[in-house]
Amino acid sequence: MLNEPSPPILDRRAFLQLCSALPFVQPRDLARLVPAGDDRVLLVLELVGGNDGLNTVIPVDDARYAAARPTLAAVRRGAHALGDGTALHPALGRLHRRVQDGQGAVLHGCGYPAPDRSHFRSRDIWHTAAPLLPRVDARTTGWLGRAAEQLAAATAGPPAVAVGGLEVPLLLRSERVAAPSVRRVEDFQWLSPATAAPIEAAAPVRRLVDGSGTRGGAVRDFVAATAQQAAALADQLTQALRGYRPRADHPATALGRDLQLAAQLTVAGFGTRLVHASLGGFDTHARQLATHAALLAQLDAALDAFLQDVAAHGAGDRLVVLVHSEFGRRVAENASQGTDHGAAAPVLVFGAVRGGVHGPVPDLQRLDDGDLVATTDFRCVYADLLQWLGVDAAAVLGGAFAPAGVAAPR
Repeated sequence: MLNEPSPPILDRRAFLQLCSALPFVQPRDLARLVPAGDDRVLLVLELVGGNDGLNTVIPVDDARYAAARPTLAAVRRGAHALGDGTALHPALGRLHRRVQDGQGAVLHGCGYPAPDRSHFRSRDIWHTAAPLLPRVDARTTGWLGRAAEQLAAATAGPPAVAVGGLEVPLLLRSERVAAPSVRRVEDFQWLSPATAAPIEAAAPVRRLVDGSGTRGGAVRDFVAATAQQAAALADQLTQALRGYRPRADHPATALGRDLQLAAQLTVAGFGTRLVHASLGGFDTHARQLATHAALLAQLDAALDAFLQDVAAHGAGDRLVVLVHSEFGRRVAENASQGTDHGAAAPVLVFGAVRGGVHGPVPDLQRLDDGDLVATTDFRCVYADLLQWLGVDAAAVLGGAFAPAGVAAPR
């Protein structure tokens, strides 16, 4: 008895890292990494803070715009015309070319009834697709999380992933599918025995994987079997990710790195269908011109490189990117040369889309308490994208919504 090896001990850090790998483990066919039937990918890129839609898609031909924004209307100089009396911000030159080439779409006036100007409340509404949700609790799920539940049966890999953050956002929360949050490729590989530089905290788990210290009860046997399955899948994910070589110059920004990882996930072929990324800093209450221009320049460079990379790998026709924010800004600029929280705003969509401009140009004469009035319910955009993915949109959204018609037909 005294000479028998002690079972490996999992400290808290190692246990949590093992748990982070468990969502990837599906007992069925670990070799089936490519989803059955379809491999379309939706990337949701969230501009956090309330992006100023009126200075992103600018109503350059409307005199009321210039009157309401004597300072901020300076962005009309150098703006990129869209052909309907509006123009994209001067910093969005690359994305404008994609719209002109039919690879991008602008949809005016997206929002929801009785808009809320709270960042937290409005983000919750966009994430859950439920404007009437009384509050968020532990049982609340997100619209992409509910979509992931439908997609999970077709892949052994994670159907949904958040890139760049420390926490999984609400829109990916699900009752049955765990979506990991990753910041680098190594986050998928820490458990793999093939990893060149093993993480020290994973050593106890590796002892479970290689069979050392086999003494233990049913619970430990289950953990050991789960660890072995996780390691096997980690090996396969590692091989899939190693095959990626960038075919675009991704900018050396946080968003550039996040979208390069998103490109790697998109082209690797192990079944991730839903990806979330974000860019913060859009709460531009003061001195907006320079800040907003810098943020949109980051978006322009990083998203264009991502689209170029995915297309160069032959996956451009199976990708759609939705760019949205939790709300727009008020029509009139404030005394600090910025804008305050508003309501309706445009969304941008790229990839397999019906290119061009969609929806009526914002009516600056018909405002609701100083805010633009939504002309398209954002759930119609979601319905469009879910239908393109092959997901039951009504089941995800809790009702039928007419698709916005931006995504390309299946």
